[in-house]
Amino acid sequence: MTTHLVLVGAGHAHLHLLKHASVLRRAGYRITLVAPTRFWYSGMAARLLSGAPRNACSLDIAALSARHGIEHVTAPFVALDVHTQHVFLADGHHIAFDVLSLNVGSDVVPPIQTGAIVPAWGDARYWHVKPIERLDALRQHVLDAAQQHRALHMVVVGGGPSGVEMAANLAGLSQRLGAANDIRLVTRHSRLLPNAPDAAARWASRQLARLGVDWHPSVALDGNTGWLDFLDVSPDDIVLATGLRPAYCVADLPLALDDNGIRIKTTLQSEQHATIFAVGDCASLIDHSLPKRGIEGVRQGPVLLHNLIALQNGTSLRDYHPPVTALAIVDMHDKGLALYGERWRGGRLALRLKRYIDTRFLRRYR
Repeated sequence: MTTHLVLVGAGHAHLHLLKHASVLRRAGYRITLVAPTRFWYSGMAARLLSGAPRNACSLDIAALSARHGIEHVTAPFVALDVHTQHVFLADGHHIAFDVLSLNVGSDVVPPIQTGAIVPAWGDARYWHVKPIERLDALRQHVLDAAQQHRALHMVVVGGGPSGVEMAANLAGLSQRLGAANDIRLVTRHSRLLPNAPDAAARWASRQLARLGVDWHPSVALDGNTGWLDFLDVSPDDIVLATGLRPAYCVADLPLALDDNGIRIKTTLQSEQHATIFAVGDCASLIDHSLPKRGIEGVRQGPVLLHNLIALQNGTSLRDYHPPVTALAIVDMHDKGLALYGERWRGGRLALRLKRYIDTRFLRRYR
């Protein structure tokens, strides 16, 4: 008897399942994927912003699904009924499942306590760093302004890796276009990259200064426009890189949740439902705080594949053990900052390593 496996989202872990669809079919699964037509690789977000071709930073999910014989549905996922075992889509259709896996990603954490998605900070245009495809529109916006010989006043909010990458690559893009854009970086903390070694954070601040980014530390963000007064100009654009939380659709799911997402066991199963799995940024491992980073989804992929087959065969499931530390490389336009625990190295070699890793990852699925 065939078991219907529905995959919602085409994140890092589900890409692994698509590549091994034949293995799942041999185990007795029929597979339906609910996902957009393209997968935008978060590791290349900065490259996308700074000018890399769209196709170099993404995968054609429609073509990938067709190549592996998977039914692909593009209507957005909006709701879940765990009792009737149906997922509901924005076009009014619904799909019955026997086993479900959720890999729906993340969105930006609002920078103010009220929980507003977009704070009322003047008349600026707002951009979120997630989903990644929004950065393609931001790049086009900068290109259009440059063609009109119009300088932009742009503020990036957030001093973590995403904020540093956005500021550096907006500055690099502006320089390449010959545009006199004013790029500011605003952070709550008194230093950049709070989880990095102090020396690495100082190196990053020097690179931003070299690229012409004006950094404003220790800014108390709130719900009104008061913090904008010290900028001397009204920003045309505000880029929000204020941390990540599970995709907005997760909050309404009838599953056990916490602030980090869908609560899952070490087997990647929902805390409450053995036939529902969750992976990547939308999942929260019980008793273990997982950072929102792509490497978690990449490493969860093989465990998820094994456990889906084990569930079908009635054999033992495998536990997912997060890495104690992992390599992260911050893309600063023409240099990279490699971080591994307390070790770090900045320079062009680090950026070349990042380019190699990212290209190899996407080539695996092309």
